[in-house]
Amino acid sequence: MTSFPLKSWAPSVHASLTQIISSSPGIVCFDFDNTLIRNDFGEKIMDAVISEGMLFLPDDLSSFFRDKDYWKNHRTKPISEKEHLVWEEYTYQLKEFGVEKGYRWTSFIFQGYTKDSFYDLSRRTWKKVANLDEKLAVIPQREMLDLIQFLYSYDWKVYIVTASPESGIAAIARDFSIKEENVIGMVQKKNPNGTYSHEIIEPYTYGEGKVKAIQSRIGEMPDLVFGDSFNDFPMLCYANKLGVAIDKGNPDFVKACSEKAIAIQPYFTLTAQTK
Repeated sequence: MTSFPLKSWAPSVHASLTQIISSSPGIVCFDFDNTLIRNDFGEKIMDAVISEGMLFLPDDLSSFFRDKDYWKNHRTKPISEKEHLVWEEYTYQLKEFGVEKGYRWTSFIFQGYTKDSFYDLSRRTWKKVANLDEKLAVIPQREMLDLIQFLYSYDWKVYIVTASPESGIAAIARDFSIKEENVIGMVQKKNPNGTYSHEIIEPYTYGEGKVKAIQSRIGEMPDLVFGDSFNDFPMLCYANKLGVAIDKGNPDFVKACSEKAIAIQPYFTLTAQTK
């Protein structure tokens, strides 16, 4: 069987996973950003759309911003200025209305793309962000790649459940040896011409929405679940055998998970990713 090296896994978590995985096949669901990967790829895709000029978006984006006049025709505005203002508005949405509504707000940025053009954007962005400064680079966690191969050696079914656009993550799922159709994420309605609209098809894969999407798309709850935030907490609680919380330094999240007997895995060390 494929080995499952300890690296920077917590020994108790490593032992539990080894025992559960090797005992019988099952289903595992991974969050994506800061769980399967280091840092946030969803935001990098968002940034790529903006930096490339928001080419496929409508001219009038005023309904998504407080400053209606400015966004009546964004084509006349410089990219650098728009980039600053989009991130400013995103920060406002998160602060004023909460993380889920802030994430939902971003859906307008991904409209206008076809599946193929979105795949192309995602794959181009994925190549770029891997070469950033090591602390900012968006790269797979080596420990998770090892784990996925170990899961496959015991015939487990592997899924990604993410709040990011489904097509954006499905486009790079092959780099994790995961089937495109096993990515469950934010899905947007399509226009008659086949491009994505800004409207989200429910359930949106955030919080309890992740649980509903798993029930709808997979049909049963997973045996193992991995996640790093309160966005993932509901599905971590529904794991049949073990939920594993990635501890990035939020004591409230760690406390809530510990009270539900969810295992705590410290964020993987950076040095381990290059070995």
